[in-house]
Formats: sequence, C-alpha cells, structure tokens
Amino acid sequence: MPRLPAPAILFALLFALSPAFADDGIAERLAACAACHGARGEGMQGAEYVPHLAGKPAGYLFEQLAGFRDGRRVNASMTWLVQFADDAWLREIAAYYAALPPRTHAADAGAAQLTPERRERAERLVREGDREHGVPACSACHGPDLAGLEPGIPATLGLPADYVVAQFGHWRNGSRRAREPDCMHGVAQALSPQDIRAVATWLSQQSNAQSIRPAPAGAFVPPARCGALDAEAAP
Repeated sequence: MPRLPAPAILFALLFALSPAFADDGIAERLAACAACHGARGEGMQGAEYVPHLAGKPAGYLFEQLAGFRDGRRVNASMTWLVQFADDAWLREIAAYYAALPPRTHAADAGAAQLTPERRERAERLVREGDREHGVPACSACHGPDLAGLEPGIPATLGLPADYVVAQFGHWRNGSRRAREPDCMHGVAQALSPQDIRAVATWLSQQSNAQSIRPAPAGAFVPPARCGALDAEAAP
C-alpha cells in the first residue's frame, strides 16, 4: 500500500475524528488522540512533551483544544487535528476526557533528581510561592492537593518535567496564551529558569494515589483573578 503524505494522513485522522462521519463510540473516534495521550488519557510512557488529559476540568480541556484551533497555542499536529472542529465537537472531546479517572502515578518519563536545596526551593514555591517576586504558591491556584479547580485550572501532578518546562517557555514568549488575565504568563515571567526546572521536576515526581478530582468551582478562591476561571462565562 502506498504511503500517504503527512497532510493526507492528518486529514484522514481529522475525518475519522469528526462525529459527522463516525458511528462508533467516542473512544474509537479519538484513536488519534490516544496515540499520544494514552488509551484513556492517562499519558504515554516515555512521552516527555505530551501531557495526560484524564480527569482534568472539561472547561480547561476545551480551552486548550480551542486554543490550538484558534492560534493561542502552537503545535502543528494538534492544529491539524482541530482546525476545522466546531465548539460542540471540542466540548464533547473535553467532556469525555474530563469524565475519565484521573491519573494516579508520577510521570513515566525520567527526570533528573533534585539536590536537597533545589527540592526545598521547589516545595516552597509550590506551597508558599515567592512574595518577593510576586509569585503565588502553585497550590493557591491548582489546589492544596494540586488536583485543579473547576472549571478551568488543571491538575499538575505527574506531568512530564520537560513538558512543564516547555509550557513555561511558551508562556514566557507568548506562543501559549490564555484568556485575559493570563495568570501563567506573569508567573512564567517572574520565575527563573532554575526555579522552573526545579518545580517541573518536583511535580513530575508526584502522584495522585487517591485519584482526587478537581475541586468544585468556588471551593477556594485563587489569590488573583484568572481568565481560566472565567472561561465558562465567556461567549
């Protein structure tokens, strides 16, 4: 069988993803997603730059899919897959992954060990932040258990360290943007590369053994207004 050129392969995947042309269950229609994100959105072993999706807030997942489609996030493969998708289909995808059991184990991809000093610094940033540089604690927005907050703040436990570092880079240079006010852009600008790497490595080594889901909307109030929490109210 002749090999299809890359654009043709991506178009075929997009065709398969479209609900208008599929009668199978949604899991089968999302086979292209499973190839990178895991059969149930749990992530893939050795995938340094691909996050897990399972159990994250549907509002957050929808915003990321729409961001790839609309240019607020940059990834060639993701853009190809969603560039013609309407909001209804993206919300269906988001709802499917949000309903799955959250990932329970640490990152599958390896990460360098932290020195005791860098581990202490990472834990302080996660739990207390850095007032001198205007950085809130990660737990102040992502929750005391770092499992996220409905409708738009994701869990951060068990993400590959290199993925987290790459996302901070995208926030810093503007190639990843969220609805204003874009809280993570400010945090990324304030943190040093060394602190970003320390926090990313620490997060990659954490698990969610109790399968905790994102906190309900309003369960706690982040220290600053964030566009991610206004996503559901936006047109």
